[in-house]
Amino acid sequence: MFKKLLSLMTTLVMIMIMGQPALANARFERFELMWNDATDAERYFMPTEVKAYACGLSTSDFIFFARVVEGEGGDSDENITDKVFVAATVLNRCMCSRWPTRSVIATLQRPGQFEVVDRETHQTHCGRSLDSEWAIVIAYRMVENKEIDCHMVYYNAYGFTGYSRQFINYAYFGGNYFSLLPCQCASCTSRMPDWDEDECEMLPDDYAILRPDGVGPHYI
Repeated sequence: MFKKLLSLMTTLVMIMIMGQPALANARFERFELMWNDATDAERYFMPTEVKAYACGLSTSDFIFFARVVEGEGGDSDENITDKVFVAATVLNRCMCSRWPTRSVIATLQRPGQFEVVDRETHQTHCGRSLDSEWAIVIAYRMVENKEIDCHMVYYNAYGFTGYSRQFINYAYFGGNYFSLLPCQCASCTSRMPDWDEDECEMLPDDYAILRPDGVGPHYI
């Protein structure tokens, strides 16, 4: 009897294990249909796991990313520009060969890079919001469409001067100063082959990345 019971349990476990990929695929297909058939106003309010899937991230990595963006970016009733630029900086670092990290989570947890991430534990105590989640979605979109300079890999809240003469002033939003770093690595060159540092200009003060139509501010 015990051997039969053990055999039955083993069979059930094997069925469950073998069925997991199919269940995951079905879930992701549902996410993709939800995303493709929706407007941005609808996507803004979608579950976190759907937005994470749309960005090619695990849900846990996406949540951590959104918490860092929330802590590093500024709040605004008018737009989410600062949060989007913070997220885009992270994505640009992942792609640039000058930086030692290739994944979002490794870039975020690299010691000494982000004030809201603890140097020892590599964790953050910040919450996240719908704004910070949506900022990541928009950052992915803008980076892919080359709507943000791929050389934007640095920002701080203290000013443009004082950390390196190599950097080029690019934008000031929400209390953060965003800068470009000239780079001739294969990734940056392929992404922006005609880039010329002498032609770089600061983005205007009225540059703004808005929430979807009809969507108001959503903080923590």
